Amino acid sequence: MKNILLIASAFCIFLTPACKKQGNNNGGVKTYNSVNDISVPSGFNWESSRSIPVHVSITDNRFSTANHTISIYDGNPFDGGKLLSRGSASTTTPYDATLYLAKTINEVYVLKSSPDHSMILNKVTIGSGLNLSIGATDPAYDAKPGHRGATPLDDCNTGCTNTITANTSNLNVSEGQVICITGSNITVGFSSVTGGTIRVCGTNVTLQNLNMGGYTNLLVLAGGSVNVSGLNYNNASVRIINYGTITGLFTIGGYLDNYGTFNCTGDMNLNSTAQTFNNNGIINVSGSFNNSSALVATNNATMNISGNFNHNSGTAAFMNYCALNITGNMNINSLVKNHSFIKVGGQTTINSGGELTMHNGAMFKTGNFILDNAPVTGYGSTSLVKITGTANIMNSGAILTGMLQVCAPTAIPAARLSGGATNDCSLYIPVNGCYIEGNGSAAVPDADGDGVADANDEYPADATKAYNNYYPSSTGGGTVAFEDNWPSKGDYDLNDLVMGYRYQIVTNANNNVVRVIGNYTLLATGGELGNGFGVQFPVNAGNVSNVTGGTLEAGQTKAVIILFSDMRAQMANWNTVYGATASPTVNYTMSFDVTGGPSISSFGLNSYNPFIWNFGLGNNRGREIHLTGHQPTDLCYTSYFGTADDNSSVAGGRYFVTSTGLPFAIDVPVNPFNYPVEMKDITQAYLHIGAWAESGGTSYTDWYSNTGVDYRNTSNLYNH
Repeated sequence: MKNILLIASAFCIFLTPACKKQGNNNGGVKTYNSVNDISVPSGFNWESSRSIPVHVSITDNRFSTANHTISIYDGNPFDGGKLLSRGSASTTTPYDATLYLAKTINEVYVLKSSPDHSMILNKVTIGSGLNLSIGATDPAYDAKPGHRGATPLDDCNTGCTNTITANTSNLNVSEGQVICITGSNITVGFSSVTGGTIRVCGTNVTLQNLNMGGYTNLLVLAGGSVNVSGLNYNNASVRIINYGTITGLFTIGGYLDNYGTFNCTGDMNLNSTAQTFNNNGIINVSGSFNNSSALVATNNATMNISGNFNHNSGTAAFMNYCALNITGNMNINSLVKNHSFIKVGGQTTINSGGELTMHNGAMFKTGNFILDNAPVTGYGSTSLVKITGTANIMNSGAILTGMLQVCAPTAIPAARLSGGATNDCSLYIPVNGCYIEGNGSAAVPDADGDGVADANDEYPADATKAYNNYYPSSTGGGTVAFEDNWPSKGDYDLNDLVMGYRYQIVTNANNNVVRVIGNYTLLATGGELGNGFGVQFPVNAGNVSNVTGGTLEAGQTKAVIILFSDMRAQMANWNTVYGATASPTVNYTMSFDVTGGPSISSFGLNSYNPFIWNFGLGNNRGREIHLTGHQPTDLCYTSYFGTADDNSSVAGGRYFVTSTGLPFAIDVPVNPFNYPVEMKDITQAYLHIGAWAESGGTSYTDWYSNTGVDYRNTSNLYNH
């Protein structure tokens, strides 16, 4: 039906430089002269996307049955990922949705935002569906190490080579000996200790001049208590294991495993020879804690530091899994990993070479805060950095990034926040055995009372609306392109009507559809007929109201919105021939409200059911043309089915497909889409569409978007 353009097309091909053929090296892949050469598998419906059922359940009990918000993105949302869908989930009701994802997308990011705006981000590989359960923390960042329980493996009744019950002096201990001290309120003095084991079961035992050499072990059992005086512990081979109580002045150069109460009466120094520092009980330091150890130090319980905490350069990580309370200042010159609670009464300074990482809802509270060319990074679920004094963020390398809320009297500049870090004080942290102080409240603001916290509600003042969902995405678009000669085959340049689109679907707190917004761009009208354009939506017409930007068509069971009835009245020129005058593209915005709407899971997120009809043939409204596999509207003339080249059959469940499996329209999840120029079969423009179709849509899934030289012949593509 386009013979009138044949001369113009030939003129472009032979005389116009813009039509010069490019990139026709098909890399040895089968070439096609036309779509008629394609052997289409039975049942293939020419979809470049596929439906993905989504099921996300919640096991986070911090807010009882309150709603959390689930957001799904096509990439990392903190690095340019675009929103696909969003809705509510609770411990009693999962979030269910149906996505329509491009076959080029193999993974998505799922973000759970709790009522206090704390977040967990999961990267999920897509298979046939998405099934995910999310708790209060992300297991990937919840790697608390195991440790021995609080029951000692030894006693003072067996294996003893010498048992001490009274005051003793000048005691010698050598390798292989086991000294058991069972007396209480006694003093034991040493002259030579070159190895062996000293077990203490008595109470108020004073150990004098204990110069630990060789492979000496000091074991204080549960119920035992020791005061040390003149302890020399600066030896990489010696070990103290405490299940009771130890009090004294310590410089640690070997191994320390504490399961009881360890009281240091001055500064506690971890020297470079220190091998392990594992606290699973309580450590009280009346002076400062100075770490110079090259091996990891771990606090699994409680440490109270009256002075300063100095984590010196060149040291291994300090790992905090419970409570670290510092009355003085904290100076960080190497890596500190906080999985729980750190409180600094004075000033925290993180210098260049230092780093603080926060994991899975950890809390770091400090007075003044200086970050000098160093990072603070949040991993797993959102953690809190709470600053009660001044914050000084210095030099370009100073940044707070990742899953963090930063609560400070003066907001941190946006340039110093990245990767999801925000100025926010709402994170709910309850008081427990490790979190001596909490933050926030389990009750969160919900101004419209719809059950979605204001921080997560995109319509916080409207109880009928809560979330925005998009197809193809919040910023991306799709394109549908038609041949208008149905039921006969056309020339398969697929440019008789080309329409770009993007949908915004608004849902309420119960994930039901309440409003639909469609944004359309008429790109080309390359057919001789004045085709009309409409879309059928999966909702009953009686449930639709307040239609703007289109017309709700009468006589339809489902909601059918007509955008226009004659494309030629919308666009004077065709926009399909190089060198010919082009018309500006035409933009449309359509919207309608839905009452008693379906769930987002049943409504779906896709291109729905777009169609054209041949207005130019005497306003032949019933001569509808749809995407392959899409059912006609109630007004379609099904008498055309099975005539000419069409192979549609209501009984067979086939719609708008030829007997050889060819479509009358295609839908691609990109906009703009470079459609073929006039009279050029699409196989001559997109060189892998044939191989894609013959594979049933599994190979060359990027046939329409890949700009590689062997993917497209640009001289046969129209560019605006």
